[in-house]
Amino acid sequence: MISRRFLIASAAAVSATGFSGSLLAAAPTPVLGKDYIEVRPPLEFPKEPVVIHDFFAYTCPHCLTFAPVMHKFEESIKDNKHIKLVHNPVSWNDDLNIFSNVYFAFVALDRLGDLHMDFWNWVIRTEHNWSTVADIEKDIVAWGVDRGLDKDKFTQLLHSFSVVSKTRQSNRMWKNYGVDSTPSVGVGGRYLTAPHLVGTRQGTIDTALWLADKIREGK
Repeated sequence: MISRRFLIASAAAVSATGFSGSLLAAAPTPVLGKDYIEVRPPLEFPKEPVVIHDFFAYTCPHCLTFAPVMHKFEESIKDNKHIKLVHNPVSWNDDLNIFSNVYFAFVALDRLGDLHMDFWNWVIRTEHNWSTVADIEKDIVAWGVDRGLDKDKFTQLLHSFSVVSKTRQSNRMWKNYGVDSTPSVGVGGRYLTAPHLVGTRQGTIDTALWLADKIREGK
């Protein structure tokens, strides 16, 4: 049985309850092994712009609470040519690939803006009677239809070559980064930070920016 409890547990997220404030207010210099870890082997990314990966899972409640902080960060760097933010859904196993497929389907439909958070809240905050992957997909498609999506087109898109390929790529990325919990933030293919490492949500963003500067400065 694929229960809601299983989905949440499978996210392997560490609780961030009560996190608040800014890392830089408490610790001016992030500490390796405490606030962030090095990616071994490092991944190949350009120094300019520094690519920051937002690793999240629709099945992760802590990712949902981190999302507003990430959104604020995304808004703040819209005109920053030195940083590129990439949202990377995480599927912990093949049964959960459907959730990453949904994300890329939203992108393909140009409906991320109005469907992304709505869907996320529905997954986490609504009780579901899911026993199989087929149950999950049927429920998701029904959810989409309720929001004006064409049933056949949405279903086909979820299994389309382009969407499935992007899910495979996103799975390779989080695995190559060595992500073992969500939410996590990858920086330039060289570093990984997260709220459960830093201790605050905003501190995670502060650390990511500090690491991005570190990469740009060639340190």
